[in-house]
Amino acid sequence: MQGSAKINKLWWEHLAPKALVKRHKEVERLLNRFIKTDYGNFWFSAARKPEGVIRCKRDQCIPVLKLNFVGDAPGVIAKFECLQKGHRTVSAQTEFESGKVLEDDELVMVPLISVDLVTDTLLIDATRKGRSSIDESKIIRPSLLFTIPAHYLLSPQHSPLTSYVLYQHIFGRGNSYPNDGYFYVGVTTRNWQKRWSEHQRAIKNGSPLLFHRKFREESQNGGISYLNHKVMGITDSIDALYEAEEFLVEGHWLDERRLNMIPGGKSGLRYLRENGLIAKSVVPIPDERDPILNTWFKKHPRKGLPAPWVAEKWRDNDWAIAQICGQDGRLSAEQVRAIRQLANEYTAEDIYSRIGAKDVGQVLRVLDGQTYTRVE
Repeated sequence: MQGSAKINKLWWEHLAPKALVKRHKEVERLLNRFIKTDYGNFWFSAARKPEGVIRCKRDQCIPVLKLNFVGDAPGVIAKFECLQKGHRTVSAQTEFESGKVLEDDELVMVPLISVDLVTDTLLIDATRKGRSSIDESKIIRPSLLFTIPAHYLLSPQHSPLTSYVLYQHIFGRGNSYPNDGYFYVGVTTRNWQKRWSEHQRAIKNGSPLLFHRKFREESQNGGISYLNHKVMGITDSIDALYEAEEFLVEGHWLDERRLNMIPGGKSGLRYLRENGLIAKSVVPIPDERDPILNTWFKKHPRKGLPAPWVAEKWRDNDWAIAQICGQDGRLSAEQVRAIRQLANEYTAEDIYSRIGAKDVGQVLRVLDGQTYTRVE
């Protein structure tokens, strides 16, 4: 049995949404209760290591420890989801401590901690009464989620004062919860509260940036029931940060839910220089790129941004399909083709269960031509 777990207070306060900061000790107590179980002990042995991963097969637990907080009530540990057919993930790791290679039906996953805070009265009432069907357009305060690889909180390697954080803001409602909504990939040195307050001001002040515009529109139309702040990586190396950001944005470039307007990483800096948004000698820090784009829109209200850079390799359809279908939770090319073939005989609900999709909405988006259009 492992010892007790401690969540680093500095990193928790730096990364967690403001409403969750005061729940630090309660999250820690729930975590320590969990690791006393057999699976919790197994999970913790990997979760506390920066290189720790868990090998997972079908019908085994996906290693995401989800903690639910409803209003001021004590938090609870949610039931673990199990790996289903068709679940995919991406990992550059090919060698493991055990020396065993991955089996065909085996995936490697990083243990995550995900905290969900419900504060809207409609959601609180529905949760307490066990109602699963509500009018989400009437939700005033979206649920706040904070998701992070566990080792960043359990055994941090860097200081909040000298580190860069790569993150996603994901938002939406319905079947897109909690990871399949619109998303924006960003990097920052600020804490979550400061960076998000900057985004909120930009949203309220009519910012023309796609992320701010879409969030504003969806909020006005009752289209947001959750906001997931998902930490993707932490590093003190600007080169490592830019490399990770570029890979993440490029890998989702054809995803219609992506709200980034320019490439990530050094390709984004090259785009800004080549299109005259900054001088060739200027090297902006990551947090300065949104203001640069805002300034461009103010100076060129009718012109808009120059055509975004698209990597040459995206013109290779096989490569593009591999990226589109290779992300965590996405459908494989074979599943996409099967959905289209089965649509002649079966309902979306039947297809969902037959091909192992994540939910019915994933099937419907394929049939409506909203996703996976590169897959023929």
